[in-house]
Amino acid sequence: MFKLSRCACLLTCLAVALSPSMPACAAGKNLVAGTWIMVSAQANPDGENKPLFGPHPNGLLIFTEDLHFADVLTNPDVPKFASSNRAKGTDAENKAVVARDLALYGTYTVDEQGNFATEHVIASMFPNWNGLDRDTRTITETVEGDTMTERLQDPGGPLIVIVWKRAM
Repeated sequence: MFKLSRCACLLTCLAVALSPSMPACAAGKNLVAGTWIMVSAQANPDGENKPLFGPHPNGLLIFTEDLHFADVLTNPDVPKFASSNRAKGTDAENKAVVARDLALYGTYTVDEQGNFATEHVIASMFPNWNGLDRDTRTITETVEGDTMTERLQDPGGPLIVIVWKRAM
């Protein structure tokens, strides 16, 4: 059903690397905690409605109970490297990966009702986000049943809407 091999490998490595140094949610209520599978990712959904990771995006987002997150977003249509060696990709191959795939991890908080409140990006494939703090003025994660809708609006950038389904 979902092709998650690249995502699964990257997230497994990230999950192992994330230490449980943050305290668990004080009230015990956390609506975003869990594993989420990407359904769609669009830029400017009310305008040109451009798919961000191709027509069949792959992605996995994990929010842990101890308030860490790991996010891997991929386009399955990115061509394989001709050399089969990540360190020997051509300029065009490397550019395609950077333009069509993204991974990041960090910490997050929830409010008293268990809703997503803030995130701190520890590291990202997009280096400008390393150390970035965002709150609900920039990013929201709204959970309704087993669906979560992410809305991201960086200053000067397009509105990005990603729909996730809770992994079962």
